[in-house]
Amino acid sequence: MQYHEAEFLLSGAQQSQWPSENLPEAVFAGRSNAGKSSLINALVNRKNLAYAGSTPGKTRLLNFYRIDQRMIFTDAPGYGYAKDNRSSAETFAKLMDPYFHHRANLKAMVLVADGRRKPNQDDILMCDYARQSHLAIIVVMTKCDKLSHSAMIANKRIIASELGISESQIFPCDSLKKQGTEELFARIEEVLLQ
Repeated sequence: MQYHEAEFLLSGAQQSQWPSENLPEAVFAGRSNAGKSSLINALVNRKNLAYAGSTPGKTRLLNFYRIDQRMIFTDAPGYGYAKDNRSSAETFAKLMDPYFHHRANLKAMVLVADGRRKPNQDDILMCDYARQSHLAIIVVMTKCDKLSHSAMIANKRIIASELGISESQIFPCDSLKKQGTEELFARIEEVLLQ
């Protein structure tokens, strides 16, 4: 597994707090507890770069990381987990709308999806939002270690169909065993640095 230089830059809720780096950027989005922070850690081969809690909904701000001095990974708050889902959705929208509309260097969205679950309406909306923002879409199936090989293949087909994307845009990954992470990192590099 290759090591990557990775540095936490800052956390921010408003445009004035975002880093002024002029590097291409990928945002990691997905449902709460899908494994976004763990995936970022696995991609750069670090244990505690991005905070990965056992309780859903720990990430509440946009967290920016500079990777290899060449690109930015942004860890977005998860969506779809809250006791008061309406206020949670409104808070999420207030954070993400300006980010998607005004972040000039944003080139891709890495949608992190639990490979055991069918995409829900929020996942579909995130993909639509990325398309409207002209972002490349990369889908990562996490938690595939909990699936048989045949179930993973079947679920990959379902996810592609529900999100309206090609199966070639979906990367099964296991953050703990670091399986699939090098291929995913290479794809993110290809999209951001082309």
